[in-house]
Amino acid sequence: MEIGDWKSTGSVALLHRELRQLGLESNIAELSSFGFTVVPPEKVGPPTLVEEVREALEKTMLRRYGPDGLAPERWANVNDIQRFMLWEDPVFERLSYNPAGLGLAQYLLGTDCVLSLCAAWVKGPGEIRTGIHGDYLDPAINAQPDRVINCNMHFMVTDYTKDDGAISFVPGSHMWRRQVTAGEAEKWADQAVAVEAPAGSMVIWGNHTWHGSYPKKTPGLRMTLQCEYMRRRHQTEEAYRETVTQEALDRNPVRFAGLMDVYSLFPFGKSDWDIERQTNAEPGSKGGQSINAYRSLFDMEPANGRTTLRPRYDYMHHDGRMTSERNAERAQRMRAAQNGAQDKERPKSS
Repeated sequence: MEIGDWKSTGSVALLHRELRQLGLESNIAELSSFGFTVVPPEKVGPPTLVEEVREALEKTMLRRYGPDGLAPERWANVNDIQRFMLWEDPVFERLSYNPAGLGLAQYLLGTDCVLSLCAAWVKGPGEIRTGIHGDYLDPAINAQPDRVINCNMHFMVTDYTKDDGAISFVPGSHMWRRQVTAGEAEKWADQAVAVEAPAGSMVIWGNHTWHGSYPKKTPGLRMTLQCEYMRRRHQTEEAYRETVTQEALDRNPVRFAGLMDVYSLFPFGKSDWDIERQTNAEPGSKGGQSINAYRSLFDMEPANGRTTLRPRYDYMHHDGRMTSERNAERAQRMRAAQNGAQDKERPKSS
């Protein structure tokens, strides 16, 4: 089927066209049917990508832990998450908008999703494992909303097998839409499906899918770089809007500014939201899932000044004149939109 610029679908049509170009149709089907999917290295990036990420991650571990940062004895029976990795190396920034990973995240969350965290997992040999759980942030076992709120992308820096301590999934559990109980976690610990895939692969899943990991029975370290994405209006897990620099915005494409959420409407202050900044923001850097708001997954041109840091607003200051002008402008836009809709519905005279 040929996918057109269908305004009724918003940005979904444009996204699907690009996911088709990337050859990810089967991955969309797997997300829908099983709750997780694995993207092979050849659809993620060139062979050099995994080597670049591995080198950057190893250097980071040495900076954080000193000369024994990669020593096997330091990681024996340890499965540790390394927080706030995004600013450790530019390759981690680039990985956050990798077309395959971000494209499937946008399929689950919408094309204006933001980056919630960028972390690394390092696991050494031993009996340690991750228990079966879901990523929905409410720990209650009540039924959860059908809509996916956040999703994960794990980039495999080393080969994954069951004996290597691979991540595991309970296929179809995303349909149950609730958190796992203690008894179910125990039941599925050794029955979940291990992801076996080579370094350079990606595994992606939504917050409803139950998952865990197996103990690492082989020598060496299992390493992963993780990006978690979220729908807008939810609090991110790491502070990117507050820590991103203008240099980082300049060297990355426009969509990166959207992942950093530097054009967010929220939080409001007494003078409401910054209409002028929102109006002039580049497509892909702000909220919205219309055709006009879409930014191509393949747009890798550095923004180089087209996106800017969020200003330091005085939320306690009230500018009555500015607020009145904004409200008048908003009312005018709403009237124009309503009149346009009425004109389309009015029958033409013969």
